[in-house]
Amino acid sequence: MKMTIVIDSDDINGIEDAHKMTRLMYTKYVRTAAGYGNISFGKIEFIKMLRKFGREAVENYKTDENFELESIASLRYTKYFADKVWREKDE
Repeated sequence: MKMTIVIDSDDINGIEDAHKMTRLMYTKYVRTAAGYGNISFGKIEFIKMLRKFGREAVENYKTDENFELESIASLRYTKYFADKVWREKDE
């Protein structure tokens, strides 16, 4: 199936409709909706990730002299762990 989409830059509703249509086609023909920038996991897997986060935080606290306990609750440390999980899930 081939399709040509013409978009009028003055028609905001048309642009939104074209986006919806291409997203639906992408989901149907290329990937599932979960593969489009979203990563999903179940409750048990989420609990295991939280446990791993805690384990790594404690290990960092014990082994790194410069690591401060307050760092565990920081956005930077949490983002570092989340990015690592995201990369592993995305592979």
